[in-house]
Amino acid sequence: MVLFVWINVPFGKISGSRARARGAGQLRVGKEKMTNVSDLEQDIRDFINNPRKQHALLQDSAVWNMLCSCLDTIGDTELAIAAYQTWENPDSEGAAYLVVYGTLQALFIQQDAVENLCQALTIAYVRDPLLNGIRELRNDSAGHPTKRGGGMGRAYNFISRSSLTIGGFDLMTTYPDGSSPLFRHVSIPSLIGTQKDILQNVLTEVLQKLKKEEADHRAKYKDKRLQDVFPPTLGYYFQKISEAVHGSKPREFGAVHVQFVAQTIETFKEQLRERGILEIYDSVTYLLQLLEYPIGELSAYFDNSQLCSINDKGAHIFAFFVEKHIQELKAISKEIDETYESEP
Repeated sequence: MVLFVWINVPFGKISGSRARARGAGQLRVGKEKMTNVSDLEQDIRDFINNPRKQHALLQDSAVWNMLCSCLDTIGDTELAIAAYQTWENPDSEGAAYLVVYGTLQALFIQQDAVENLCQALTIAYVRDPLLNGIRELRNDSAGHPTKRGGGMGRAYNFISRSSLTIGGFDLMTTYPDGSSPLFRHVSIPSLIGTQKDILQNVLTEVLQKLKKEEADHRAKYKDKRLQDVFPPTLGYYFQKISEAVHGSKPREFGAVHVQFVAQTIETFKEQLRERGILEIYDSVTYLLQLLEYPIGELSAYFDNSQLCSINDKGAHIFAFFVEKHIQELKAISKEIDETYESEP
């Protein structure tokens, strides 16, 4: 005789303050109200698209591709789960199976995407036991129901067709050792609610870590302004370069001040490089590349005008060109400084 044992699976919602064992540096559960999964996915996407962060991540294409895949998958599975929650009762048993199978699979995939997201961002992650329970239910009912375990298997599972609705089903698990079957009722909305609570906490901590990382970076440099790289004597340098071009000052005098200008630009590049942002602003990259040729020509002009490709008029034009574009760099530096002085 078969012994019927009904067990209520404890997959109710859990509060943000629920205690969980975590290792040092691993994700913790916050107590504050969390934003929904879709909003958190978009906020994290915005943060990794921050030019500095994006440039660093793009140095490893595997990491970048994993991140993009994870964020897309989190969003896609959230769409699938949301569609389930607005679905009316299927008009056939086959449709009911399809909805249940698909929803359980979406929950499983979403868990993997969040875990892999943490991996790509090098954030320690320990899967919540309740998430493991959801995965086991998916495996028992929709993943590998016909044989669980090696050899002939340690368990075999059956969805009761008569119990199947869009809200869930009864699941019977039998064992080859002759022990009594296990009967469970699986509530899909309950599983969704539990997973949302947990993953919202996880994604919130991912977002907080990204914010803290950016805040720490900005704090390190906010008192070291890029615009201060350009000395107040810059206008004086160009005045002396102009005087040397027109012959009222020695050529050596012009060469020295061209060198001062070149050193200013190199210092600016070093400051950008130190922050990890030398190559992330297209406008800055363009201007720096644009300035290389005229500065080189001015240096050659003052070193030996007979061997230089430009004459006095060309030198005057180049000096004017360099001065105007350095002013553009200074204006961009002010904007960057304002970003570093703000909260991420």
